[in-house]
Amino acid sequence: MSNDGQSTTAVRNSIEAAPLVAWMVRQRPLTKLLSGSENITDASKACTQLIGCLDIRQFGFGQSNPTYLLTIHGLPLSKSNDTVKLVLRRKPNKIAHKSAHALHREYRVLESIAKYNQQVQNSNDDFDRTIPIPHPYAYCNDESVIGSEFYIMKFVEGRINVDPRMPCMVSKEERIEAFRDAIRVLVNIHNFPWKNAGLENYGGKSSGAANQTYVQKQLGRLLQVATKQSEMLKSSKANSNDSPSGDVDMDYVEKTLHEIAQILSKNADKVPNKLGLLHGDYKIDNLIYHPTLPKVIAVLDWELSTIGDSCCDIANLCMMYFMPEIEKQWGVAGLGEMPDTKFQTLGIPSRMQVLSLYSEEDIRHTTSAALPLSTIQEWSGFYLAFLFFKNCVIVHG
Repeated sequence: MSNDGQSTTAVRNSIEAAPLVAWMVRQRPLTKLLSGSENITDASKACTQLIGCLDIRQFGFGQSNPTYLLTIHGLPLSKSNDTVKLVLRRKPNKIAHKSAHALHREYRVLESIAKYNQQVQNSNDDFDRTIPIPHPYAYCNDESVIGSEFYIMKFVEGRINVDPRMPCMVSKEERIEAFRDAIRVLVNIHNFPWKNAGLENYGGKSSGAANQTYVQKQLGRLLQVATKQSEMLKSSKANSNDSPSGDVDMDYVEKTLHEIAQILSKNADKVPNKLGLLHGDYKIDNLIYHPTLPKVIAVLDWELSTIGDSCCDIANLCMMYFMPEIEKQWGVAGLGEMPDTKFQTLGIPSRMQVLSLYSEEDIRHTTSAALPLSTIQEWSGFYLAFLFFKNCVIVHG
């Protein structure tokens, strides 16, 4: 189970190697990595050499953006016997909403974090404020290369726990430290100095009044996405020979989503609304742990990141306490049916302990005022309801 998140299959969404390689040899960060030089004099020869030693596989664990492992055997451009592994993330060919699968935003935040990490590592601060990420190398918005926009980043070898019970951890003590480190990294994300890192406008121009909270704006946007998704699903059914009864179901789903949004809106203006860098999908299976230590070495899947309410990330992490266990085979892996006694036996914190650990770690930071634990606890149920609503909209699409 420990490396299920890094298992690969044969390519399911095809990529043509020749144009990809031709693009790669023109990107300075990649040419420097592959040849030791920022410029390649004979691009045609370099392409031929690279294609001959390039192996492309697709990751098997659920990514909304098709994700590939590029393995280059032997590094012919530098006459080295080393093997380099890279990861390519691409946008799917069909999307429901123009803001979905925003790879340019994902790449932008990775670049900003990489620069910030370098600054922190060069400082004399004993407090580890770094945010572990795969190093981003190059981004391409030219859809003619492989059919959609994409970017390439470093492959980070480690352990991805598809199951939040973390079966790859060898002991209760290691599991305790693994959860603590996940929470430490989350606090580092929320205390990232986004205004100084050029991300002042990273939240985009959300719909709604300027004085609305992040959750209020998100509720409006999510309803727009749900409506667009319903229209696409209805159109798809209309163009097929399926029974028209499916349209009735879509109407019911859309109506229910609007009703839930109205209920949430009654309190959305009263939330703490502590703004910071928001990962957007922070959970155990989006973390890569060190091969042998209970330490997070990379945070993955930043496509939903934005400047937003930090309590949303806490709630996203805590959704696992209400999800069925992986043995149910429902496409999710959670802790929802685990007996209370087993939490202590395995070294897994309870949901309320996660809130306490987050608060303790946040207080250690001095970059911004920490939310009181009582506030985090008081609003935790509301944020969970909002996050489940958000995920209903995502699954609906």
